[in-house]
Amino acid sequence: MTEVHPDSASTRRLQADADMSNREKTVHLRGASALVIVLVVATAARAQTTPSVAIDEARESARLHLGPLYAKPSVQLVELGIDSNVFNVYGDKQQSDFTFTLLPKADVWVPIARRALFQVSPAAELVWYEKFESERSIDPRIAGRGELYLERITLFGGGSYINTRQRPNQEIDVRARHIDTSATAGVDVAITPEMSIAVAANLLTTRYDGTADYDNTSLQQTLNRDTEGIELKVKYRLTALTSIAVRSDVLRDTFTLSPARNSESIRVMPGVEFKPRALVSGSAYVGYREFMPSDPRVLPDFKGLVAQLGLSYTLLGSTVFGVTYSRDLTYSYDELQPFFVDDSVGASVRRAIGRRFDALASADRHNYAYKDLIAPGLPEIPTRPRVDVTWTYAASFGYRIGREGRIAFGASYWQRESTTIAFRNYNNLRFGTSASMGF
Repeated sequence: MTEVHPDSASTRRLQADADMSNREKTVHLRGASALVIVLVVATAARAQTTPSVAIDEARESARLHLGPLYAKPSVQLVELGIDSNVFNVYGDKQQSDFTFTLLPKADVWVPIARRALFQVSPAAELVWYEKFESERSIDPRIAGRGELYLERITLFGGGSYINTRQRPNQEIDVRARHIDTSATAGVDVAITPEMSIAVAANLLTTRYDGTADYDNTSLQQTLNRDTEGIELKVKYRLTALTSIAVRSDVLRDTFTLSPARNSESIRVMPGVEFKPRALVSGSAYVGYREFMPSDPRVLPDFKGLVAQLGLSYTLLGSTVFGVTYSRDLTYSYDELQPFFVDDSVGASVRRAIGRRFDALASADRHNYAYKDLIAPGLPEIPTRPRVDVTWTYAASFGYRIGREGRIAFGASYWQRESTTIAFRNYNNLRFGTSASMGF
């Protein structure tokens, strides 16, 4: 990607002012975050001891107990059946194949008295295609977390490692190897029995293989990045099952091979949380994000609504209705359209049929509205905005095994349409069997 730099003195002054404004916002926010951490820890030092609920939950959910170890092994047959369009191609060049995906996993907990809890969850996704060997893969992953309980202070830290060839979203159709890692550390303090404050520092990295290409673009070049963030969450319990909260974070994205994409963001999201035993369970957060590019002459900014919502409602104990909604900015592989606003909504219904059987149906819509790269000095040519819309419909009929197991037969249909690029259009029918089993 070639950067275009204007030569006028006025433009340079405007750029300098914009850079200074962004730096000042970041400095103020980081200073405020540091002050909050100091106040939180100082307040919590005077608090009294409370027992850890997480340790009890880990012991109850475990299936195996050996000395200090509590474990819950499981295996999931994600799918076993036919993929009618393996490569998500447009037109009459579709190719089908028989495929299955197996996911063995284990959750292991080590509680230390009632003062600490450590958890590690190794897993590996095994993907197999009968004809297309290039699509086969073994995708290992592992996640861990540790918590230390002091007075009303909970110190926590953790991380994850994912080495996968699975598609990251509805945009990229190639199965390209990439490694995603994360690390977090923070403190959660119960200020009062109803109110808590948590502060955490996060680091996320994405690294694509050097041979990963899509649409004549190097995914390593456009998507390799480091994301640093500081998150603050204030939560207040209204009832035993309902809480209100405000989440706020400051993010910095650094692209190792495409520095013109570097940016900082501020995000504030108030919301509500419901525990699983509530009539309506899940959480709903809606807020505002300000996206500030490091070089506003090249990268467009973004200011607007963001949301994360996932709620379910149980009717008469046998029918569960679910709804999801998310809206946020996501980086694109495309050099000329560096990011899109992901506006996605979904709905599902699950109906119990007798004691063991059930039926499930769902529909999801992913709306990707792309933003164009800025080309200063060049005449603006009106173009039709690019929006890619992907619909996913799924239905299955299942038989429940024990408390958590399920075997089902079903089908899903995928369809994507683009307002500007015809080869982005495709449809895909997948049908077969899925199963999950805990030991």
